[in-house]
Amino acid sequence: MLAAVIAVLLQQASPAAADEVVWSEPQSAAPVVAEAPPPPIPDSARTDPYGYERAQCSPLIRSAGETLEACQARVRTVLAAHLGEALPAGLAPGPATDACRQEAEGDRYGLQCGAPSRSGRASAVLDERICETRPRAQPGGGVVWEEQCRPASRRDERDEGLTIRWGERD
Repeated sequence: MLAAVIAVLLQQASPAAADEVVWSEPQSAAPVVAEAPPPPIPDSARTDPYGYERAQCSPLIRSAGETLEACQARVRTVLAAHLGEALPAGLAPGPATDACRQEAEGDRYGLQCGAPSRSGRASAVLDERICETRPRAQPGGGVVWEEQCRPASRRDERDEGLTIRWGERD
C-alpha cells in the first residue's frame, strides 16, 4: 500500500506528468430561468401611450427615489414589450448609457451621455432695429421715400458721424 502511494506521488512529480493534458467534462450550466412577462398595461395605454407615460412618470405617481429618466426608461420598455411595432417612434426605449464620454478633458467625473452638447458661441442674436422713412429729392424732380435703419441699442452710433461725449459716458 505504501508503495502505491509513493508511486502515485512520483508520477505527479515527474516532468512527463506536467506535459499531460487532462480532459474533464464541462459542468452543467445553471438552469435557464425564463424571463417574466412584462406587467400588464391598461387598454388606455394601448390607445394613448404618450398619456400613459406622462401619467406613470408624474411626480405625484412615481416613487420619490425614482428619477424621471429611470421612470421613462421603465415605462417605455413595458410599452415596447406590449405594443411591439405599434409603438410610436418617440417612445422607443433609448440606447443604453454605455455611450457616455467625458464632458471636459481634465474632469474625471463629468460625463456627457447621449447627444453631444453644442459648444462655442451661441447663434447670432437678432438686434432690434429702429427704422425711419424719410423723403429725398431726386435730381430730375420728384420725391423718393427711403428707409434708414439703425440698431436700437445704438452700438454702431460711433460710426454714424460726429458725436461729443461729456462726463462718464466716454
